[in-house]
Amino acid sequence: MKSPLLLTIALCSLLAVAVHAATPAQGQAVPAAGDPSAGAKLVQQNGCEGCHGAGLKGGTVGPRLYGIERKLSPAQIADFIKHPRSPMPDFGFTDAQIADLVAYVSSLDGGANADKPVATFDPATPKDGATITVRFPGTPPKSVVAVPVMQMGKGAMNSDKVVLTPSPSDAHVFTGKLTFGMGGPWIVRLQYDGHTMDIPVTVGS
Repeated sequence: MKSPLLLTIALCSLLAVAVHAATPAQGQAVPAAGDPSAGAKLVQQNGCEGCHGAGLKGGTVGPRLYGIERKLSPAQIADFIKHPRSPMPDFGFTDAQIADLVAYVSSLDGGANADKPVATFDPATPKDGATITVRFPGTPPKSVVAVPVMQMGKGAMNSDKVVLTPSPSDAHVFTGKLTFGMGGPWIVRLQYDGHTMDIPVTVGS
């Protein structure tokens, strides 16, 4: 039988490991609250889906980021962006941009508290059109509008605005058919009950 002293040392060692794992490493500052819509634009502008796959659900090069907030803390996610590991390049994002990116990737699956809308496209990589499906938590919105936008230099090109319709079987789910004027990086801007949510989607040519 182990002595009480050895058991105490073992318990203290386990406690130290647990605290270290739950605490951000030295230099990992907890990021300020970011803007997920600004983060969505950064994802699209920097071609993140090219490595991390459509909807950031995993690609041939980059790992799955969908649901990452359930595995890593905001400080840990920020550290991976600020100090990227190969083959991810260093984009030189500012702290404010990193906070926006953390807010966006942490919301993809509804967030750790499942309190954010979740949007999906079918097909995930459209050629000229796609069906968008959005599931809302809590009280369903009264109206939902989707506007596809492509940034072109200092201007922007909008595709047709689409009013999403609620599912007959689930009032929390809204769907609509989107069309895209050309291939390339798009942002689908959702507007619902005074809120705005930007979602990047890459359209194939």
